[in-house]
This record gives sequence, structure tokens and C-alpha cells, in this order.
Amino acid sequence: MARIEPVLGGLGGGAENPYQVGEAALLESDAPRFSKPGILDFHGRISLARYWLIHVGLVVWVPTLLLIFFVYGLRQEPVLLLLVASMVLVSSLLLSISLLMRRARDIGWSPAWGLVSVLVPGIGALVMLPLVILPGQKSTNRYGAPNPFLSTRAKALIGLLVVLNFAGMIGLFVYFPEYGAPVFAELFSHFQTWLMGR
Repeated sequence: MARIEPVLGGLGGGAENPYQVGEAALLESDAPRFSKPGILDFHGRISLARYWLIHVGLVVWVPTLLLIFFVYGLRQEPVLLLLVASMVLVSSLLLSISLLMRRARDIGWSPAWGLVSVLVPGIGALVMLPLVILPGQKSTNRYGAPNPFLSTRAKALIGLLVVLNFAGMIGLFVYFPEYGAPVFAELFSHFQTWLMGR
């Protein structure tokens, strides 16, 4: 059987050299680029779905459960309770600021609007509303690339998580009326009497 070996020297005529490096290259604009969001990161962008996923879990439920646990466990130690509660609330506040600053970048706004939404009472709630409702820009903006897309199933589960979050918060206000709004307790009692009357 004959061996095929490379030929040193020039190839004649129009023959193509099989060992020559190709001239094909990827264009940077064609390849999709995504940013990878971190939990407590003050740079980059975060999509609306990822915002709700992190916000519901780490800004709402973890601090609430920790505070309930520590309030019942450390009733006799008010100084220690105050110290632990302040650590939990400050870390939750920092995470909330981080998330809203990145949401502002995702929409194309200045990250200062994320700070305003958390730190300025009244006006902050009006600023926060578009940050937690509007979807971000799908293309790269001046603050970086968007996050990778989530599947439809993941988006549906995040929507369910948000609805369960609001239902759980209302349930906490009903179960502990001394800590929540008495309006929820009154609505719940009217609902119970309406159910019993049927």
C-alpha cells in the first residue's frame, strides 16, 4: 500500500494546498453575546425574569423567614435580636439596590434610578414600578449585553412564584394581623363569613 506524504515546495498551477490555514473567521457581530448575572453584583444588567426570581427568593422570603425565626428565638435578648435583624435587613437592602440598579441598566436608564427607587420614599415607588414591570432591551446597550434567554417553562414558573409570593405575604398579614395591615385581616374575615353563609 502506498503512503501519501506532503510535498515540500511549491504546488504547480491551480492546485489547492490542503495544509494551508483557512481564511474563514467569525464576525463578532454575528455571534450572540450574553452577560452572566451574579447575585450581589453592582455591574451589568439583569433581565426581568431573573430579577423576580432573585427578588422573591432572596429579598422577600429569606429575610422574612429569618426575622420570624430570630424574633421567636431571641425574644429574651433584645440587643442580640436588634443586631441580627439589622444585619439581615441591611444585606437585603444591598441586594435590592443591586438588583434595581441592574434592572435600570437593562431598560437603558441610568443606574441612579435604581438607587432612587430604593432610597427615596414616595417618588421611589413610582420609579420602581417601571423597573419591575418593563422588559429590558433585547440587544446590547451601553451598559452591556443582555442575559441569556430563559425557557418558556422557566418564565411560567417564575410567574407562578411571583403570584405565590403575593398570596403568601397576604397570608402572613392575615395570620399575624398585629404586624400587617388590618385591612387584609378584615377582608379575610368577610371572605370567611361569606363562605360559611353559602
